Amino acid sequence: MGGVVHSKKVLDHVRSLSTMIPLFLVATNFYGKYLDIDWHREAAYIDKSLSEPLEYVILKDTPQQGPQSNDCGMFVCAFVEYVSHGMFGISSTLFGVVNQRLRYGVLLWDYTTRKQNDGAVSESKATKNLTSKHGGFKRSREQFGSSRIR
Repeated sequence: MGGVVHSKKVLDHVRSLSTMIPLFLVATNFYGKYLDIDWHREAAYIDKSLSEPLEYVILKDTPQQGPQSNDCGMFVCAFVEYVSHGMFGISSTLFGVVNQRLRYGVLLWDYTTRKQNDGAVSESKATKNLTSKHGGFKRSREQFGSSRIR
């Protein structure tokens, strides 16, 4: 699946997206919705226009899913996690899809258990109901008025 033609096509798409994404964010007022970020003091934004193309890095030899694999979500999640922690040297010999899937399952189970133990309130986007572990009944969003629960 590699080769010079494939690499050129990928690079062309990356260049296009690095230009389109900032323009989209400006057009949708994304930056105006985040007042907690000081766009004029953060080093990453100083002397840059908000519509300036994104900087990007092309990584070589990153783990890739097999041609008949349905694990693309696992690879994307793992890649984002590694890069967000500044780890750009992701070894395909150390990366195991099965281990990552187990790890994420345990993390989600732990998160859910902690949430339940704390009596957290969650909002269902499907039913628009609020559910609490303590009390066990559901309330519609309208019953809470205009206050927001997070």
